[in-house]
Amino acid sequence: MMDFLKVVSVSEMTRIEGLSRGSEEIFMGSAGREVARAVAEYVEGHGLAKQVTLLAGKGNNGGDAYAAGIFLLDAGFHVHAYSLYDEGSSLNCLYRERFKKKGGQFVERLEGVLVDGLLGTGFRGEIETKLASFIAEINESGLPVISIDIPSGVNGTTGEVLGIAVIADETVTLGLPKMGLFLRDGWNHVGNLRVADFGLPQESIDAAEPLAYLPKHLDLPRIVRNRHKYQAGYVVGMGGSKEMPGSVKLAGLAALKAGAGIVRLFHLEEIGPVANELISVDWDAKEWKRGVEKAQAIFVGPGIGKSRKMRAWLKKYLKTIKQHCVIDADALLPGLSFPKKAVLTPHKGEVLRLLELSEAPGDEELFAKVILFCNRNDLVLVLKGAPTFVFAPHRGPVIIPYGDPGMATAGSGDVLTGVISALLAQGCSALQASVLGAALHGIAGEWAAREKTSYSITASDLIEFLPSAFHSLLDSDMTQTNG
Repeated sequence: MMDFLKVVSVSEMTRIEGLSRGSEEIFMGSAGREVARAVAEYVEGHGLAKQVTLLAGKGNNGGDAYAAGIFLLDAGFHVHAYSLYDEGSSLNCLYRERFKKKGGQFVERLEGVLVDGLLGTGFRGEIETKLASFIAEINESGLPVISIDIPSGVNGTTGEVLGIAVIADETVTLGLPKMGLFLRDGWNHVGNLRVADFGLPQESIDAAEPLAYLPKHLDLPRIVRNRHKYQAGYVVGMGGSKEMPGSVKLAGLAALKAGAGIVRLFHLEEIGPVANELISVDWDAKEWKRGVEKAQAIFVGPGIGKSRKMRAWLKKYLKTIKQHCVIDADALLPGLSFPKKAVLTPHKGEVLRLLELSEAPGDEELFAKVILFCNRNDLVLVLKGAPTFVFAPHRGPVIIPYGDPGMATAGSGDVLTGVISALLAQGCSALQASVLGAALHGIAGEWAAREKTSYSITASDLIEFLPSAFHSLLDSDMTQTNG
């Protein structure tokens, strides 16, 4: 089972809030409570002093900060506000006065945890000079920052940053996530992402038109006690070459670590020794046919190379595959006949080649072209990146908000291919396997970074930490994510 949270544009969020019968004043109080809870948990989790500075703008985002300050004062925090403005919206002024009456002070210094309520999701364009200087001071302070709804300076719909924006350690987005959190520079500023319910009625959420989705809950494949290795999942892989012998081995090992019971690798060129758990087979058409007939899932492409012989193999055999199939790397060529329900796993450079685009369009245009490609070819496409987007026919993309910068390393995509193949072999649909596989892959990267730092991650580390990723997904609520 997959459960998703809608991701919307700023204008759509404004529209559904307008449909709600609740009081804006009550909504702001609820938002403040949830922000205060996030701050308290952050302070406790990091062993920090109960010291908070509210960075309050003049809009409702600043009002949310004041509301949070009231709850934090009640919780025994030392709270003061740093405001560049004397004026504000009516709700801002209301909660500002309540904060004062509660004993909140206004002091022009930065200390403790900084709560960013300077600009809300309605901000567009460039920041005025005075505020830009203040944001630079915040970013250079070295103090932890928790942003309300979206880091100040980030466009809530497009993710654009013109000039400067707050770099948050955590963002508490209110109601529904905004698309700008995940596009362009937005993802570089979000930090850990937390989705907070401020009381928006379910009927308003149901009425929202999403641009994308976030995983809220993902079930792992069911395991029965008396299964044997073929029931666990038989995966056949095709790849490897003299120049890149390791890629297909990484994919094979990842498939085993992700639950497959048996993995058999075919290769046209010599790839050298393989791990004891893997079966390695020199290319033979009859053996391939027998292996494919038994397999529940097949992957093609890791390390396959660009030789004429490889291209000839792809044109002849790829279209004959009837089972669930993952296609990656140099097998992602325009003009090939891909199997129906296949999973393609390109990075942005490969997707441009696949779509025969000479230069990269903006995210929105690229996504529209990818959706059309999936619709026409009846397949799933996993666009690898930070974050990763999973596209399926006739629906908005699923955003995978997990991972670490250290995953930008050779072989990382091969591991993802193996994980998705194993999940397909265990009975997941193409969309389920892609979303779950990309989530496990990203979470494994986060675990690897905790242990080895983002500087030292290798593809093999991702395989090593897959068990930790599986542990993380068991009974987890996925609306809190690491950016």
